[in-house]
Amino acid sequence: MRLRGHRQLPGLRREEVAIMAGISPAYYTRLEQGQESHPPDHVLSALARVYDLDTESADHLYRLAHQSERNQISRNLQKTVENWYHAPVFAVNHRLDVLAANRMARVLFKGMDHTDNLMRHAFLAPGAHEFFPNWEREARSKVAHLRAAAAEADDDTPALRDLVDELSSESTDFRRMWSHRDIHADEYKHMHHRELGSMNLRHDTLSVQSAPGVLLFVCHADPGSSAEEALSLLSILAADEE
Repeated sequence: MRLRGHRQLPGLRREEVAIMAGISPAYYTRLEQGQESHPPDHVLSALARVYDLDTESADHLYRLAHQSERNQISRNLQKTVENWYHAPVFAVNHRLDVLAANRMARVLFKGMDHTDNLMRHAFLAPGAHEFFPNWEREARSKVAHLRAAAAEADDDTPALRDLVDELSSESTDFRRMWSHRDIHADEYKHMHHRELGSMNLRHDTLSVQSAPGVLLFVCHADPGSSAEEALSLLSILAADEE
């Protein structure tokens, strides 16, 4: 994302704009120069306020930022994800768009639809109910994540609204779950791979300091569990993938 041309505030220097937006001048400089590709929503909201953007212009700013976020990820972070050899790993944004996935993650979801976004995958992919034996629980967990992201963005992020509108129009289950607010995230993911069978995997969420707004989803097995053996076999399948 590049903010060049947006600083149209007479009498204000770059440092003053940054202070008004609640961010560091160095970070704002990187935004202007296109060196930061994933500004979090609270930064976009603050900049829209400082720029005094109207609703249409603010929506355009959000969409530009999230389009950039969906289409690119830093090479260093891509390498970090790819070099994770013993667990499926996804790099995602707040909408659960998949920005990067390592080889194990790609093999885990191989042949399924809507793997570009984990919300769409859960609610719109034809094989999702078979892939997630406890589908209702898994779907509710993902809705909990999206609701938390929406709350953090004050329910006013166009990219989030677009996804919620899409899922609401295409999934009665999503509409039902989205209308309830007593939904909590799940620590475990119960999956059924067509070759490896059932896997009950622990799900950890890690923030990325170098990429605000990007999360790493890491799935790993408890020591000595049947899922640990399944993941070992998955790593072998992944090693055979080109």
